[in-house]
Amino acid sequence: MNKRTFVLAWISVAAIGTLPAPAQGTFNGHPVRLDPAGKLEPWNGPGSGAYSRMLTASWDFLLNNIPKDPKTGLPVYLAYCCLNVEKGAGTAWPHNPAGLNAMFADSAAAWYAYSGDARVVEFERRLLDYQLAHGTTPAGWLWGGVPYASSDHSSPEYRGAYEFQYDDKQPGRGDGYGVIEPDKVGELGFGYLKFYKLTGESRYRDAAIACAGALARNIRPGDEKHSPWPFRVYAELGRVREEYTANVIGAIALFDELTRLRLGEPVRYTAARAVAWKWLVDVPLRNNVWTGYFEDIPIARDLTNLNQYSPMETARYLMEHPETDPEWRAHVAGLIDFVERTFGVDKGKFPGMQLGARTISEQLGYVPKMGSHTSRYASILARWAELQDDTAKADEAYRSLNWATYMCKPSGACYDAPDTEQGGIWFSDGYGDFIRHFLYAMGAQPQWAPEAGNHILRSTSVVKKIEYAPGKVAYSTFDKSGAEVLRLRFEPRTVVEGLSKLVRNNDDDHPGWRFDPALKVLRVRHAKSGDITIQ
Repeated sequence: MNKRTFVLAWISVAAIGTLPAPAQGTFNGHPVRLDPAGKLEPWNGPGSGAYSRMLTASWDFLLNNIPKDPKTGLPVYLAYCCLNVEKGAGTAWPHNPAGLNAMFADSAAAWYAYSGDARVVEFERRLLDYQLAHGTTPAGWLWGGVPYASSDHSSPEYRGAYEFQYDDKQPGRGDGYGVIEPDKVGELGFGYLKFYKLTGESRYRDAAIACAGALARNIRPGDEKHSPWPFRVYAELGRVREEYTANVIGAIALFDELTRLRLGEPVRYTAARAVAWKWLVDVPLRNNVWTGYFEDIPIARDLTNLNQYSPMETARYLMEHPETDPEWRAHVAGLIDFVERTFGVDKGKFPGMQLGARTISEQLGYVPKMGSHTSRYASILARWAELQDDTAKADEAYRSLNWATYMCKPSGACYDAPDTEQGGIWFSDGYGDFIRHFLYAMGAQPQWAPEAGNHILRSTSVVKKIEYAPGKVAYSTFDKSGAEVLRLRFEPRTVVEGLSKLVRNNDDDHPGWRFDPALKVLRVRHAKSGDITIQ
């Protein structure tokens, strides 16, 4: 997913560093909107529907305005990491299919529940089916049946990618042919499982099980220089290209969920998870060496190129699964502080506070402030603020999300950073790893969702089916038990679980529902059926 020789051919570092000030009236081509207190608002605001309008335009652009590659006849997003909007063509840079498709599994499932737009389900189906058919290692290999993380631009087959060279001749960009990234095996394995829950189609379940099996077979104890799985490895025989990645939380989540569902080999997954979890707690959660995620960086000579992706996604897991870690509050607070200090401060030409919002760099090797990473941080902060009942933190999250909206144009073309219109948009940074963070954030802070609409903002279980109608919302979740947060334009009279009415109560720990008439927020908890009707 990443970037860009340290200066992409189409991005001028000097241009990124010259950010319009609020006094100039515009930022990244948008008029700057400030509230009466002088704090940043979304460019398409004010109002609680600003994020929703932006996301609707983004999906519309993605579904309707992406050209086909003349070389392969494929939509550009199947063969390229990026689209050069001016040229209407893909960009000559290694593609990042496994990580991208895992991100879109999150964004598509959450947007379907939010909007009822089934087109995004078919969009994700096309991505995953293509990965299975054209980007999966042979079953007989040591790392068999798992996805490739990289591919050459314009290539119809994913097999790793040619090793671009830095000016200092350091290899690794694009992984190399035959090389996989086990952390993406965990992430996309979890994405396959999520899509199985959404569709009920067994090939995605089987793909998730294949990913988990390869991870369980190839785990090692790890230490401060070796993670439980290497960052880059030749899939056929297991020769390691790069030893360390701190991004193990995707594999842990995959093991957790397959074990809960009693799919695959739960005993083996439990043992492998214990090894990975112990290493996570003993090493990166202790020393903050969060490095090794992005697909297009060179082979690391040391462990100094820290990133914010892995600590923030680890923090998200801990907040959603506090039962796994008795020290989760201290760990989450520490991870947020680490990211703010490391990626949210001034770095030369790229100030950490822009227009009054904290903005986040991707990694120490690429320090411009970016929309997807700023919105990731904001979504984590929004959830933390919810759990801590901290209105000041919620406002900080809101301002960072507002800054991220300025990366998107009215057309729905979303760029990764300010002032990049002359070049390309990344399908990861502009869409897959961007859309999901606004949805996560609205789930934590429902007042940011539209008042004039009906939307599921959060669900503990994948929403398989959703129907929005005047005065009615009906949906089905994968699990019989679960909890949802909705914002409604009507006040519910009844909430039905299967054929039984749920009681109205103020207890979030027992089945029932409660409604906040001031915010128009409904919270539902069910235990016997995933079929819910609200009228």
